[in-house]
Amino acid sequence: MTTVVSDLVDTDHRFGRKGHDLRVRVRELNSDGERGHLLVFGAVTDGCLVRVHSRCLYGEALGSDDCDCGPELEKSLDLIQRAGAGVLIYLEQEGRGAGLIAKARGYRESELSGTDTFTSYEALGYPVDARTYSASARSLVELGLRSVQLLTNNPAKVQALEQAGLTVTVVPLSTRALSDRARDYLEAKRRHRKHWIPTDEVPWAPDDTVPGCAEPDQPTPDLGAETVAPQPASSVLAHAAGRDPGDG
Repeated sequence: MTTVVSDLVDTDHRFGRKGHDLRVRVRELNSDGERGHLLVFGAVTDGCLVRVHSRCLYGEALGSDDCDCGPELEKSLDLIQRAGAGVLIYLEQEGRGAGLIAKARGYRESELSGTDTFTSYEALGYPVDARTYSASARSLVELGLRSVQLLTNNPAKVQALEQAGLTVTVVPLSTRALSDRARDYLEAKRRHRKHWIPTDEVPWAPDDTVPGCAEPDQPTPDLGAETVAPQPASSVLAHAAGRDPGDG
């Protein structure tokens, strides 16, 4: 079933952020174990920016310095607002899908053992990452999209969207680690889940533009950290494999 943007008109409203307004429409997502919401900002077309984001109470609402979740969400919204359009899929996948209690237990185990939370989850009997993105990918197809610029450092999200038939261009999210613990978590995600850590090296050369997205008529909000040049998914996957042959 195709859910055209006009079908969401009953949720259309003004969204104010950092002194600027953008129209947004909302749809509930609850399929294949993926619960959350699809937020459509502005007039989306093929090649628009998309962020598939998992909920993190600590990093977003409570402002924790221990992870990159809050900065990634803020950077994604900055870029969508700057482009004037885009999609945020916000998923109720706290603690990499295991929930807040499991996340808290994982943090405690890590403190006691000195290991990262991926290793702690395994020790506690939790899956290291229980998240899926297939329903999220289908919801983009149902919007009528055929290609997207995906704001992510996570190859699993790229693969899910490509498997749904979408053409994906990766826009890596370059954010500043807020603490040594956050830096360690980034490294753990790279080692355990093959996440990319954007650098100044090709194909991660810094860039202040996101091709294919029109600038809005209003002033650009402060984006904070630099953006990174978009890359074809195949190029990014190959680069990641080349940089980290020992993983896997």
